[in-house]
Amino acid sequence: MAPTRPDFPGGPAIPVLAETIRDWSVLTSQSFGPLKCSTRAPRTFRAGLVARTTGSMSIAHLRVGPHVVEREVRGPDQEGGRFKVSLQLEGRGVVEQGEHSAVLEPGDMALYDTSASYRLEFPDDSRLLVMMFDHSALDLPPNAAAQLRAQRVRAEEPVHAMVSSFLASVAERMEALNGMTGQRIGNSALDLLTVSFNHELDGQAAGSAHEQDRLRASVHDFIEAHLPDPDLDPAMIARAHFMSTRRLHQIFHDEGTTVSAWIRRRRLERCRRALEDPANARVSVARIAERWGFTDAAHFSRVFKAAYEVPPSHVRARV
Repeated sequence: MAPTRPDFPGGPAIPVLAETIRDWSVLTSQSFGPLKCSTRAPRTFRAGLVARTTGSMSIAHLRVGPHVVEREVRGPDQEGGRFKVSLQLEGRGVVEQGEHSAVLEPGDMALYDTSASYRLEFPDDSRLLVMMFDHSALDLPPNAAAQLRAQRVRAEEPVHAMVSSFLASVAERMEALNGMTGQRIGNSALDLLTVSFNHELDGQAAGSAHEQDRLRASVHDFIEAHLPDPDLDPAMIARAHFMSTRRLHQIFHDEGTTVSAWIRRRRLERCRRALEDPANARVSVARIAERWGFTDAAHFSRVFKAAYEVPPSHVRARV
């Protein structure tokens, strides 16, 4: 029997199809960076994807036959790497990175990092949503990726189930990811992924015997909630958590950063997303910076350019 073409549910978005594993390797490498794909059933293999870019996030809805995907990174990644999140919609998927491995059933998610080698396996016909974005797009502690890489985020958990449900609806309506609407949906997806992964980290911290883990999670939540406040500083954070500023600084030192650097990074990311949003086209750069705690416009421009290598006005010009 002749192999069938991949069928995508939902609206009129037209998929790009691959009828050989070689074509699929080329197509996925163009979409996600250098990859090697292989299959034990080359004669019947078929795959396809629908891809969109919304701001800094790339979203792809894939339907694939049984195959394996491998990315090998030797030495430091020259492009700095990005996070990828895979949401299994149908079939089963296996995500392996470092010493971790996760088997994903429909509704499950896993995060992995393009700056390190990884392996994906799809033993059956599968459908999935893959999202790729900069490391800075998620409000995660610096060392959190090591805890989350290739870990199964279970659909059975209520918070994760809500996030998975939203993302599954995005997969079935890819044609809506255009213009201002697409930008906002992409930002909403990033916010929900942040909620889901921080909830996962909170669960790990709650089950930890170490008070330091629970305190670290609380501090990061407090910072994110108070980013617009120009008075947010180490002293304010320490008072809210009934600890010394010395202990607070030690928490961030253990993560390889400083309190001030983390606050600045999170504020800059919020400003970048606001500048990319067409809804803010008539809002001045200085006003956006002020919304997220930057009181000096000149200082904001300098630190923004240092972080993203372009001035804030250039980010807006690409919208």
